[in-house]
Amino acid sequence: MKSQESVLLHVVRGILKDVQAAYPAMRGLDLDFERLTLQCQTRGQALFMLDLPHLDSLLLEGLECGRLTSKGPLSSTVSKEVRVPRLFSGLWLRVFDKHACLRLDADPTSIFLLRQLCCFGKKLEVECSSDRIQAVLENYHVVERVIREPTLGWHSDNLDPDDRLGSLHFVQALDGPAYDPRQYQLFSNEEHSTANSSKASDRDLLMRLQQVADVVCDTFDFFDPHQRAVDLDSEGKGIGFKHGPGAVSEQMKNWEKSQFRFWPDKLEALFPFELCGKTIGSDRDRPSRHEKASRLICVPKTYKGPRLIAAEPASHQWCQQSILSFMNDQFRTHFHGFFIDLHDQRKSNDLVLKASRDRSLATVDLSDASDRLSCWTVERALRKHCSLLHHLHAARTRLLRDDISKEPSFLRLKKFASQGTATTFPVQSLVFLIIALTASVEGDISWQKIWKLRNRVRVFGDDIILPAHGYERLIRIMDILGLKVNMAKSYVNGHFRESCGVDGYRGYDVTPVKPKTLIADSPASCQAVVDTSNNLFNKGLWYASDSLTNTLPPRIRRGLRVVARHETGFSGLTSCSGSDESHLRKRWNPRLHRHEVRVWVLRGPTRQETTGGFHSLLDFFASKHNYEHARIVSEHCGIRKTRDGFLWEPLNSGARVTTILP
Repeated sequence: MKSQESVLLHVVRGILKDVQAAYPAMRGLDLDFERLTLQCQTRGQALFMLDLPHLDSLLLEGLECGRLTSKGPLSSTVSKEVRVPRLFSGLWLRVFDKHACLRLDADPTSIFLLRQLCCFGKKLEVECSSDRIQAVLENYHVVERVIREPTLGWHSDNLDPDDRLGSLHFVQALDGPAYDPRQYQLFSNEEHSTANSSKASDRDLLMRLQQVADVVCDTFDFFDPHQRAVDLDSEGKGIGFKHGPGAVSEQMKNWEKSQFRFWPDKLEALFPFELCGKTIGSDRDRPSRHEKASRLICVPKTYKGPRLIAAEPASHQWCQQSILSFMNDQFRTHFHGFFIDLHDQRKSNDLVLKASRDRSLATVDLSDASDRLSCWTVERALRKHCSLLHHLHAARTRLLRDDISKEPSFLRLKKFASQGTATTFPVQSLVFLIIALTASVEGDISWQKIWKLRNRVRVFGDDIILPAHGYERLIRIMDILGLKVNMAKSYVNGHFRESCGVDGYRGYDVTPVKPKTLIADSPASCQAVVDTSNNLFNKGLWYASDSLTNTLPPRIRRGLRVVARHETGFSGLTSCSGSDESHLRKRWNPRLHRHEVRVWVLRGPTRQETTGGFHSLLDFFASKHNYEHARIVSEHCGIRKTRDGFLWEPLNSGARVTTILP
């Protein structure tokens, strides 16, 4: 079996062939490949996961500020007169001049090809070293220590026993000892502003922030999880409650999750077990009142370090999903697809390309967004929606168990929630939207003024798009609230924009393909390689696509359809020249009276015989249904692993085939 490094080199060679096809007169590409081969012998995977992505960072920095800097690995220049990197210098000189200044006629195709060469191995999922894992864990703990303490009782069973919610205000951030107005400037060109004027500007910003938060949250409906479950079930939409797809802190199997082992008092106060945790007819008593801590786990992200997420207790995750469903419906009902859409990023993608043309919009990315979002900030952002805030408190886990660090410990969290919690994504999207609207709106605050920004402000998690004039104000608000803008991935000055998985330059899509796996050693990875090959093909990198396809086992390559790009309903290798099945085995099926071909397919998880019990009935009510198709009693139990194989499937009528005699 080929190693990851050899596959990477093989595909990069294909990309260089595509570069040569695009620019036949370009020289030095063979020398570039030789340099990469020599570097790979000493650096291994780090060449593709760290060194080349560093070049991409230099490229994006140059597109933003207009000048290319030479620092770090692989950045040695051609000569003292030609100040672009020696590696891929032919492409660099089509974007920057020999003095490393951005050309006015910078070639978007060269930018895309450079990014593809530099980023192809960036997102590969590999095991990180223990040192990198510990470094990420240390940063996690450091961030938790510096988060501002909440005002309300997030650590107790009762959130607001003294009825203080109405007195909360974002302006109170200026009263803390951590606030220092001298370290901030409202605009980058204000060099000698006094501390008093800075504090006055900050106070005005936070006053407006609270007004926007109150106006936005005042549009939402009251949240009653039990009544909502009844209404949703009558419409065939389930009950709002459901289990998440990931692990839980009790380490239960999927089909066991509805056999709740714990239902603490804080949860019971607003999500009664009799109404939310069991079905009618079940004689089960409420489970243990003990509140289980969430469990910190690592999942692959990049070679630099893993992603840290929290596995929530099953009962908390069950109720958090109800809040997630409610917030999603509120976004859809009151925003009508503008500002936030948790299931569709296409409008954000369109705004990215528009912003790269006219530079009217800026794109902002945050660092450690969920880890830095404090309960202090959430309680002020949602003070006008008491029902939602109290239910968020009830479904939130207060303790986190860290078994990964060298010294295992329990953390009493000051952040609102870690990644892996069902409410993290919608809550942070709403809070960041409020901040973006505050930075963008002009004049008096009203819903009408806010609504006029519907085609200019969008938020998806920590990916923020807003008018360019609000960029500095947004950074200022984030700083005051303890949130951190990733300046290396935020763009406002140049013609490059990046958000929600799409990169744009002057209206052109320059998004590179970043696969997560390249070794076809399992059924799922074989399908992933096929998908990556098709993505490269659709980007116009035909040699690279063919190079990656050739790494598949021969038996699989022989069993893949060739499918036209416009056709749906068939899987296989994408083609611009129509479909082709002449290379596949064929037969006539006398029972179904149709022509069939034998193709390689990926068989998804298979459901076996379900288990009984009221917990399975609860899964039944949680699933969506309609009046034409029955619901499944339980979709969790008896799951088999993904498999592959060859099946006889209907002939594609639009494909080229040889004559088949019945």
